[in-house]
Amino acid sequence: ITAKAAFFIDTRTGQVLYSKNIHDKLPIASLAKVMTVLVAMEQRGLDEKLLVSERATEMEPDEMILLPGEKLSLKELLYGIFLLSANDAAEVLAETTIGDRDEFTSRSEGSEDRRSRFIRLMNSKAELLGLKNTKFVNPTGLDEDTGNSYSSAYDLAVLARYAIKHYPVLVDISSTEHIILPATPLHQDYDMYSGINLLTSYPGVVGFKTGYTPEAGLTLITLARNNGHEVLGVLLGTENRRDEAKELLDYSFKQL
Repeated sequence: ITAKAAFFIDTRTGQVLYSKNIHDKLPIASLAKVMTVLVAMEQRGLDEKLLVSERATEMEPDEMILLPGEKLSLKELLYGIFLLSANDAAEVLAETTIGDRDEFTSRSEGSEDRRSRFIRLMNSKAELLGLKNTKFVNPTGLDEDTGNSYSSAYDLAVLARYAIKHYPVLVDISSTEHIILPATPLHQDYDMYSGINLLTSYPGVVGFKTGYTPEAGLTLITLARNNGHEVLGVLLGTENRRDEAKELLDYSFKQL
């Protein structure tokens, strides 16, 4: 396979089904958003409304195209993160998850401080989970001039397995192929299709997260269920994400 690193496991037993360079530190692109989501889920309820700042709406390239001053629930923003890999939605979580629920304004001086605290919390959670080859520099996974977020295939498997076990609703969200969020008095309507093409091209895939930046290449965390078994796989730095994921899922299930 072209992937720089790969790790596929049986989520229920922890049995290793395939491994390649699983502890190498590599850029991970939008797979960083799995930690963003986990930290937000531990701080906020799914129905809590979060305010969109002007700064968050300036994020590119993948976005929900949120508008300043809108309020969306955490769950609505999660659909944007998993289906579209929306950077604007991830920034909203980083700016509004930490701190007093009533202190937010669309252009408050404290939003950058809360964002910094949020990123520190992402790294503290990584330490608590024993992710020894992981560091987050932003909530999106976008490349930065001062250094990128990085992790390993092993660490990302641990992170994803933990998130799925404690918040199974994330599987429901990431397995959604299409959703329309109707307009409300608080926000415009949103019509979103999933960018996880394995949902429609590999029977049994139920999510989970894709990523890409020029530095990281194509990245993937995938979750698939077949004949009572559940396989979690991670690919980093691959040139052919879909075909290599299919090949390794086939290989993994044949061992179970």
